[in-house]
Order: sequence, then structure tokens, then C-alpha cells
Amino acid sequence: MNALEESPNLDLLRSSAVLFVLGFHVLYLFEHHNSPDVSRLGLLHSIGRWGVLIFFVHTSLVLMFSLERQQLRFPGKPSYIPFLTRRVFRIFPLSVAIVLLVTVLKLPVAALTDGKFVAAHLGWGGILSNLLLLQNLTHTDSVIIPLWSLPFEMQMYLFLPVLFFLVRSRRYTWAIPLLWAAFAFVGSHGGWMERHGVTDLIIFVPCFLSGIVAYKLTKTWRLPLPAFLWPIALGALTVFYLKQPTSQRAWYSCLMLGVAIPQFQEMTNRISRKTFQVIARYSYGIYLTHFICIWLAFQAVGTVPGWLRWAILLITVSVFPYLLYHLLEKPMMRIGERVAAALRDWLEPPVFSVASAESAID
Repeated sequence: MNALEESPNLDLLRSSAVLFVLGFHVLYLFEHHNSPDVSRLGLLHSIGRWGVLIFFVHTSLVLMFSLERQQLRFPGKPSYIPFLTRRVFRIFPLSVAIVLLVTVLKLPVAALTDGKFVAAHLGWGGILSNLLLLQNLTHTDSVIIPLWSLPFEMQMYLFLPVLFFLVRSRRYTWAIPLLWAAFAFVGSHGGWMERHGVTDLIIFVPCFLSGIVAYKLTKTWRLPLPAFLWPIALGALTVFYLKQPTSQRAWYSCLMLGVAIPQFQEMTNRISRKTFQVIARYSYGIYLTHFICIWLAFQAVGTVPGWLRWAILLITVSVFPYLLYHLLEKPMMRIGERVAAALRDWLEPPVFSVASAESAID
């Protein structure tokens, strides 16, 4: 696992995250239709939340690799603004498209209440917050459920280049564990944060930092454990979190996940590698569109046979992300690369040699 090669193990991790969220929402709907049990509903909710927490760990790790590649390709050149530019072009095009689609068509995908899909009734300020991914700061509902996690990711992007510098420096190796412990301590005092209106981002910072711990371990401490143990370890950590899905348990689970990620050899089975690679590639589209697909299959189409509902779900949850990736996500990522390259050259300070300075004076 390194910055220059794709990782099947990370594809499995990302695929598991999006499938946890997808499975949670499907099962949550059916649980409400079948004499809902509070404990089962809580368990399902925890499964979905665990999927999002895995995303946070995975995101930090892969973006550390991305920053490393950027440093290797463009040594000495500005990295902060180009990095943020690429992330903006990666995240916003699809999120903005989904927000506009849901808003214009007034799709009831903001929540699932008592087994029924409901819409968010937002003014222009709320819609703007969704477009800018600021719902956690403006305390605004998301127009579609999965959108709630994106503001936290975007806000963490602001700090990742600084954390990359810390984790790459031997002098500041202690900084990441200290930050993890500090934010876990602050996050434990949730009542204080609520009274003072502190953003919920603090609660998730230890999860993001766990991905940076994983990155550091890829450079320092790796056990060549057999690849077949990787999904078993992921399953064990999932059970560990679900046993007591509190914020504190989430931090420890994410930290253990971060420690575990680099310790396994990469999967070699061709079918598994290809399957998880495909799911991971389209995972962002699956994450943002799957709730629309569930609503379309189980509420919008009316009275149709059960097998047809499942067929609609499987087809839409596969086709929609595929089309969005190739028609929107990938083209915008390419544009983002070009814009970032232009900004990198524009921001680079000019270098004048003594000879050129003397010739300019003459």
C-alpha cells in the first residue's frame, strides 16, 4: 500500500462503507413496514453511521497519498491551493447537481419518517447552505439524507495539507497522536459544545485523524499479514463498534481501523479485486443517489410486483452512478486537474538568478 499504486484493500474498505450505508437505508425502510423494533432500528442506524465513519478514515488516508504524489510530481511548488481546487472539482459538481435535482423536482428524500419518504422544506438560505455544503454550520436540514456528511469532509480538507506536513516531519511525529487525544477529550464534553454552539466537526476529527495514523504506519510499521484476514479484521471492528455505538467507541474503532489498514498484504484474487475496484470507483455516485433510487423503487412507482421493485432498485443504483461518473464526475475532475496546474504555475514565486538580475540591470 503506497501512494503510487492502487490498493485493492482500500477498494474493499470504500466498497464496504458505501454498502453499509445502502444496506442501512433499505433495511431501515422495511423494518418500519414490519412492526418496527426500536433496538433493531438503532442497530440499523449504527450500521449506516459506521459506513460514514469508514469513509472519513478512508478519505484522510487516500488524500495523504494524493498529497504525497503531488509533492513527488511537483517538488517545491505550491500545494495547498491546488489541492483544495482539485477537491472542490471532485466533490461539488455531483453534490450541486443532486441538490438542484432534488430541489427542482421536489423529491421527498430528505428523511425517512415512519416508513415514509419526506421532503425538506427549505428557503433560499437553506438551499444555498446545501449547495455550499455548510449545513452543519448553518444548522440546516439536508435536501437528501446522505448529504449530511459532506460538509465535514470539505471542512477537514482545509486542514489536511497542514496535517500532511506534520505527519511527514520527523520532528512532529508526536503531533498526530496528541491531536487525536486532544480532540477525543474535547469531543467527550458534548454538553459543553452544544451550549456554546461549537460545530459537530470536532466529534469527527478523531475519525479523520485515524486515517492519518494509517498513512504514517504505511511508512513506519507494517506487518505482512495474509490478505484473507483483512475482511475478517474489518468485520471484527464492525462488530466491536456496533456493540456500543457511542462517540467514544467510534473514535476507538476508527483508530483501530487506521492501525489495521496497513498491516495486511493486498488481495490478489482477480474477481474480488475487480469487483471492489468498480464499486469503489462509483461509490460517490452510489452514496449520493442511492436514497433517490430507494424512493423511486419502493414509493414512487406505485403498486407494482415486489420483484420489479427490486429490479428497479438494482438497475438505478447501478446505472445512475455510472452515468454521473462518466458524464459529470470524471470530466470535472479533469478540469480540476487543469485548473490546479494553472494555479500551481501562477502561484509559484519567480526565481531570478544572479546572472539574470545583472543582465536586467545592464
